[in-house]
Amino acid sequence: MLYDIRKMTIDDIPDGQRLRALAGWNQTESDWRRLLELEPEGCFVACIDGAVRGTVTTTSYEKRFGWVGMVLVDPDFRRHGMGTQLLLKGIEYLEQSGVETVKLDATPMGKLVYDRIGFVEEYLIERWEGAAPADYERALEEIKHSDWEKVLELDKRAFGADRSRLVERLYRDYPELSAVAYKDGQIAGYALGRRGMLANYLGPWVAIDKATAQQLFQSVISMWPRERFFVDVNLASPCAKEIAAGYGLTAQRPLIRMYRGPNNFPGEPQLVCGIAGPEIG
Repeated sequence: MLYDIRKMTIDDIPDGQRLRALAGWNQTESDWRRLLELEPEGCFVACIDGAVRGTVTTTSYEKRFGWVGMVLVDPDFRRHGMGTQLLLKGIEYLEQSGVETVKLDATPMGKLVYDRIGFVEEYLIERWEGAAPADYERALEEIKHSDWEKVLELDKRAFGADRSRLVERLYRDYPELSAVAYKDGQIAGYALGRRGMLANYLGPWVAIDKATAQQLFQSVISMWPRERFFVDVNLASPCAKEIAAGYGLTAQRPLIRMYRGPNNFPGEPQLVCGIAGPEIG
């Protein structure tokens, strides 16, 4: 099967959304736009006779590591190596850009492919799903301009690299779905929420202890009374899974965070209760 791989543009978003819908994923048009804004040279589509049949996106965080996501292939054109070639294109772009480590979040089936091209497991993630009751009260305030420096310092410590462009963009889309916590005058955690095509999404969700994590969790989901939401729980956190279960959520599927390269900047994953999203870390 012959296909061409080229850079993705804004005009390709409807095709990306068509493939996203076929896969049953949760991303919105705004999510695609954000990915293109963050890495305009690093998002690609595969075309057959001019029609988009596959996608891949990348996001770099300094030169420390980069993310590969949104590897989608039209079901009618699978099993011809298109997904693997798109993946390799994303890896090539990041490595040629000087990024020393490539990361991604894999399904158990996808892991078999990634194992063969040098990726190794870092830690496990689980998607949990639930619906917020109508009577939860917001425990914490929204993030304000004066909080940002401290929020970004904590996020870099937890994540392992500066992702301020991403975090600020997520916040700008839904400032009312943010929460920040302090203890003894020091930042103790923050969380962001956003809308999705299938459900709302909580993440990133970062906290230094269980009590803070629970307050952040409840503050965000209190904005979604009786609405369905997802959170991708980081199993490296000592408390996130327990909190999700305690609020009545159920586990839906596993993911494996993987990396290729030295992984010199792993951050402090025990502080990350919920990831920002499989496509962005």
